[in-house]
Amino acid sequence: MAAALKDAPLLPQDAAGKALVRRYAAAIDADPTPELLADLGPKLLAALTALGLTPAGRGAKGGAPGGVVAGKLDELRARREQRAGSN
Repeated sequence: MAAALKDAPLLPQDAAGKALVRRYAAAIDADPTPELLADLGPKLLAALTALGLTPAGRGAKGGAPGGVVAGKLDELRARREQRAGSN
């Protein structure tokens, strides 16, 4: 989880979301009982989705748009495809 958050193209304003994800993950790692997983699992998934770190969060497979970060990445990919097509 730590590596995924470190490598994620998040903005400074995502710091609170990153902190929440870390706390949920640490709590689950410390006590992975079925009850805790049932309680925190959906919350962790929602936080990851809000940060654009799941397919739904990135807009894949019919999910909600991933926000500014995903939009910039999509824009860069489109430019690359345009350059490749004009060669």
